[in-house]
Amino acid sequence: MLNAFKWCFYGKTDFDTGTEHILNEASVHNANTGQIVELSITVNFEEDGYKYEVIRSAKFRKLPNNEVEDLKTIEFKINKTEQDGQTKPITTPTSEINKVLPESLHPYFFFNGERIEKLAGVNESGQIKDAIKRLMGLKQIERAERHLKKASESFRKINAKTSDQRYQTLSGDVAQMGTDLDNFNKKLAELKQDKQEKVKRKDDVEKKLEGFKESKHFQEQRSLLNNENERIEDDIKNNERLRKELIDKHRAVVLSQTLVDKCEALVDLNRKKGLLPYKVRAPFIDDLIEQDSCICGRPIHGEGEVLIALTKAKESAGNDELDEVYSSVSSLIKNQQNNLLDYKKNTEELSEQQSKNRKTKKDNEDKISELGLKIGSIKHNEINALEDLSKELGRELTAFNRDIYHLEEKIPELNTKLIQETKTLEKLEKKQKEHSLVVWRITAANNVAKAFIELNESFTNQVRENLSDRVNKTFSQIIRKDVRAFIDNDFQLKIEKRSQYGDIEAKEQSTGEKQVTSLSFISSIISLAKEKHEQGGKFFKGGLYPLVMDSPFGALDDDYRFKVAERVANLADQVIIFVSNSQWNGTVKSACAERVGNSYRLIHHSTTDVAKNIEDNEYLRYSDEGFEFSTLEEA
Repeated sequence: MLNAFKWCFYGKTDFDTGTEHILNEASVHNANTGQIVELSITVNFEEDGYKYEVIRSAKFRKLPNNEVEDLKTIEFKINKTEQDGQTKPITTPTSEINKVLPESLHPYFFFNGERIEKLAGVNESGQIKDAIKRLMGLKQIERAERHLKKASESFRKINAKTSDQRYQTLSGDVAQMGTDLDNFNKKLAELKQDKQEKVKRKDDVEKKLEGFKESKHFQEQRSLLNNENERIEDDIKNNERLRKELIDKHRAVVLSQTLVDKCEALVDLNRKKGLLPYKVRAPFIDDLIEQDSCICGRPIHGEGEVLIALTKAKESAGNDELDEVYSSVSSLIKNQQNNLLDYKKNTEELSEQQSKNRKTKKDNEDKISELGLKIGSIKHNEINALEDLSKELGRELTAFNRDIYHLEEKIPELNTKLIQETKTLEKLEKKQKEHSLVVWRITAANNVAKAFIELNESFTNQVRENLSDRVNKTFSQIIRKDVRAFIDNDFQLKIEKRSQYGDIEAKEQSTGEKQVTSLSFISSIISLAKEKHEQGGKFFKGGLYPLVMDSPFGALDDDYRFKVAERVANLADQVIIFVSNSQWNGTVKSACAERVGNSYRLIHHSTTDVAKNIEDNEYLRYSDEGFEFSTLEEA
């Protein structure tokens, strides 16, 4: 049922085999060999005053032995009824459905509750940021930036025709770098989304391996090691960040060490000679001469050996400025040594921890590989097929990680170069005729684009702070521990617990706690989008979004079930919950039964003897047609 929505809207499913085996078995059984069998799903809904009919269909040909051939003839169409009652087909249905509910955001609204703790994007800063922008309507500001950028590029092409060779070359280079940067960012977003789907499929495969008694023990061990490696990978990334910050903070200390060593040697030399610190100050000698009395009491009389001796002593005497310099240099040398020792100590600790993490990760990978061989050696066709699929998905994920890493390295470098070249280009434009209309247009487009960038960042952070407060409020109302949830400046969803040392990140959470975290995030972003939609405004669009959940209460105890169910009932204007009888009855039913508008039951028609001999069961019936199927009835 959940995948029916996903396939209808986006042509994708969460099944292990993707969309390879989505045709209903009953329809295959009832068809004649060679007959064309059509699979079709239709979803009708209303949005913002418009009525939509979304239809996706695919055709198959039945082969002997109940096999089918996918004819690869998928048809996707949308009929939209305007507010005046006229219904028209949409010529660009994929674009239209992404305007209503972007594909990249669908995991937030159509999700498997049994896997909600690994919900795509909840711990991905980029996806959280993108979700905030899309759901709040801030993407229109980004579109304005892109349009202005294209306008500036087109004006520069015009300007290049009447400019010198240097301007023409630089203008072309800047335009090409901008195009490359856009393509790289787009590719990176696609890779991350595809990676998330592969991760989900691999998790599902490994979960199924835990269902076989022959592979259960091995797979549970492998899952523990994989989870530990995920935590280690986070520690490795955090360690790299801390090392970069440490180098950035102390780079002057390290690079200036040779100069400081020379200063220290010079100070030591003069200290040994008795010149430092200054024993006599110049103002003191001036006072003696003016008072006509040496320190021993002899008169000076403004001449003679005494005056010569004092004048000579004044040449090597100190003064306020020299004393201040000496004190500063002495303090600098002392602090320099302390800072250098701290830097070396912290660097060594981080390096030692990094080496330890990498070794543990490598040891775990060896154990994971060994467990994979043990699972693969089990004589069981289905286990072997699942293990082969798991290995293939693992190889694909390795390739994704490699490609993502290269792009994440390349994008900042290209962006830095683009900024530098753009500044050079703008300097050349300033030297051109002041009253040139095309140069004025270029400058105006760039200035407005910069204003939109600042506006975009300001609004995005404003929404992030608002959303962070809502997440924590919902989270704290459900969770039993003394912890808080928030979205940090890097758009990471974090959980912190209070300790005697202050707030520290809670890296270990139970499955139920992870579900509560994810539901808190989802509920907050939906309620905020609804609020912005109702308020209206020029920049914040917001929206009313549905919520379709499969088994959202499975890993929760009764207390959490009640609190989550109570809030789920108020999450969105429309909530659809697929839930088992055992999950529904009790606390969940008491929390949200009054809000239920329509209720249906899925009846499984089974070919087993259990179903044949059972009577008066609401959810299980006997199938005498030779195959299993399900039907839907209003409860």
